[in-house]
Amino acid sequence: MDLIHKIKNTIIRENLIQKNDKILIGLSGGADSVLLFNVLYQLKDDLDFEIKTCHINHSYRATADRDENFSREISEEKNVQFFSKKVDMKQFSIDNSISLEDSGRILRYNCFNKILETENFNKIAVAHHLDDQVETFFLHLFRGSGIDGLCGIQYRNKNVIRPLLDVSKNEILNYLDSNNIEYVTDETNFIADVKRNKIRLEMLPYIQENFNNSINESIYRTINILQDSKEIIDDITNIKFEKLISQRNGEYSIDVKLFEIEKTSIQRNIIRKLLIELNGSNQNIRMAYIDDIIELFDLKNGREYIFKDYSFFKSYDKVIIRKIVDNKKSQIVKFELGTIIFGDFKISSYLTKNTNIKPSRNKMVFDSKILSHNLVLRRRENGDRIKLKGFTKKIKDVFIDNKVLQIERDNYPILSDEENVYAILSLKRSNLYMKNSNSKEVLVIEVTYEK
Repeated sequence: MDLIHKIKNTIIRENLIQKNDKILIGLSGGADSVLLFNVLYQLKDDLDFEIKTCHINHSYRATADRDENFSREISEEKNVQFFSKKVDMKQFSIDNSISLEDSGRILRYNCFNKILETENFNKIAVAHHLDDQVETFFLHLFRGSGIDGLCGIQYRNKNVIRPLLDVSKNEILNYLDSNNIEYVTDETNFIADVKRNKIRLEMLPYIQENFNNSINESIYRTINILQDSKEIIDDITNIKFEKLISQRNGEYSIDVKLFEIEKTSIQRNIIRKLLIELNGSNQNIRMAYIDDIIELFDLKNGREYIFKDYSFFKSYDKVIIRKIVDNKKSQIVKFELGTIIFGDFKISSYLTKNTNIKPSRNKMVFDSKILSHNLVLRRRENGDRIKLKGFTKKIKDVFIDNKVLQIERDNYPILSDEENVYAILSLKRSNLYMKNSNSKEVLVIEVTYEK
């Protein structure tokens, strides 16, 4: 089987390209991307898709401009529209305290996606190959990755496709050389200064010489086995996820009892799936985070774990997960007649001479004289008390009596002035300014939950 046919089979088997796709090819000018460009150029009419190319100049090597010019020339030779973008990879790395490799990757994909948007293209093709897959396997193995990491680079990840993953570096070079296809060489690939280069230049040759001269093929088979196993694990995880985790308006909750009867392996995969959903990717999701969250299920009520912008909160028989909103407690709004949006609550108020309105939790009725005070809406504060019939009570105890989840308590609007709390809206009102037989006009406050 020739190389073009082999790559075509990968594309069809993995469903990487569909009819009428518009594909932006990442073209560095190196051997791998030049092969990808040539192969997709040859297949575009057969499979009925469109291509354009893009080169990202990282402004890092002395030969960076040479690579950009070369990429432009080979694109124009085939009448393929070419885009280029110059970025400062080193400065971006410093500014964001990340490695050069991560810096380059982030900048590249940011540029690719912007071009996709402006050109109305739908896919990005990049030139990762089998040797890259093997290097990634060992990088993930050495840092203790789970099965997701050991499955390596995926053929497709959202809008990014990798048609060369079944092709070795030797196959790429042999094809280019035998067809007299030119490419440029990145001299930094031959310096063992980063982990990936050390694996490629030092570790793998040592293994080939002393243990297994077909190590790449062996790891390739292992990755395929792991990927098959992962499909089964993912199917089970998805079923359990739907059973154990409920979602409403961006908030998740997990039933503690149902979660705790599952095996640890299932628990870990459920939490991992949830973290990926919250994070938007599987980047920087560590086993330590997963185990810390699982431990939360055994802790006392009220304990919390923070994952990035999300709070995992143990509340009675559930763990509640919600996005953290800054400065919730500092919100203070002057109370005025009309409609006020306070957090997740819509508060509507009006005066009426109909004193026979029946009050409820969500429709509180006060004598209109309450408006003589400087009323505000705010969050609860430490030491808050509310006057009830014949006694005062801590607002904290009112929440407990009404089984309000601790994580929900900061959401409730408190109607107060500088001295008294008049109501926990939508929950409990005080006995101050209650309507009575002498009331000629009443204030009605209606509350709806808008989240």
